[in-house]
Amino acid sequence: MGESRKKRAVLIGAASDSLPPELAERVHPDDFIICADGGRGLAERLGLRPDWYVGDNDSGGRPEGLPATLLPSEKDVSDMEMAVDQALKLGYRELLLLGCTGGRSDHHLANLGLLEQIDQRGGCGTLLDGVNEVRFLGPGSYQIENRPAYHYLGLIPLDMTVTGVTLTGVRYPLESFTLHRGSTRSVSNEILPGTTAVLTIRAGHIYLIRSQPESADL
Repeated sequence: MGESRKKRAVLIGAASDSLPPELAERVHPDDFIICADGGRGLAERLGLRPDWYVGDNDSGGRPEGLPATLLPSEKDVSDMEMAVDQALKLGYRELLLLGCTGGRSDHHLANLGLLEQIDQRGGCGTLLDGVNEVRFLGPGSYQIENRPAYHYLGLIPLDMTVTGVTLTGVRYPLESFTLHRGSTRSVSNEILPGTTAVLTIRAGHIYLIRSQPESADL
């Protein structure tokens, strides 16, 4: 169990079948890959071999002989939430979610919400698609390297107010600023070339979104 904590779990859903093949470059050789039901098909299109299957077998199907967490077709949680649960139970704390955006808006938004659940359970989650990289962040200080490079950096406040927000190394810096939920004040920022941005949050939670990749390297 201790060894698995040093690595990362990649969770693959079926919310989008249009992910660029370059996304496979973001998966490391030692990543543990969990397919949430129809995510098996996306994994195959990306050339990735799953290590575990989670789902009710109603789309995509379980590969024969693959370790699996089989679920009933009628259940109170999504296959992706159960995949998150499985990864955390296996000891992984860094989770990368693919195939979780596009398609149905309820699943899209629910998958964004899973980033908060991962954080609450002591993990760190990143949701990635062909355009965006999304993280859930709370109070603390964070270094944000623009690697791989994205054009935009946005902060989306999730609480009614997010206080003590300081952001440096960007085109539009903030100093002890208060963000308000529903405001667009903190979108469409840019990390300065050759700079590591630094974000500090005193209280509250945000989505940090890097968007529009600068190249096909993602």
